Amino acid sequence: MTGNNASTPQDNGSKSKNRNPDEGTVLDRIKMPPMSGEEALRRFHENGHSSDGQGPETGQSDFAGLHPLMKLVSLGGTLLMITALLLGVLYLFGA
Repeated sequence: MTGNNASTPQDNGSKSKNRNPDEGTVLDRIKMPPMSGEEALRRFHENGHSSDGQGPETGQSDFAGLHPLMKLVSLGGTLLMITALLLGVLYLFGA
């Protein structure tokens, strides 16, 4: 019923395997050794890189390095913003 040039579902799978490397996503073109996520994290932490790539991490966040008075000001500002947001929502529901 079909000619010799008809495609079958099995043919479609082989086309994707034998496609040019220029086709596909960027991740398809990157040559990387097979590695699990746990292995990648272990290697990343062994190198001791910080999130900005400048050097080894010190183990402290930006907040931990602030002056105690600045910590208090930032905490107070955060609580003030949360309170203002909740009061604004209550005002909108009450209107």
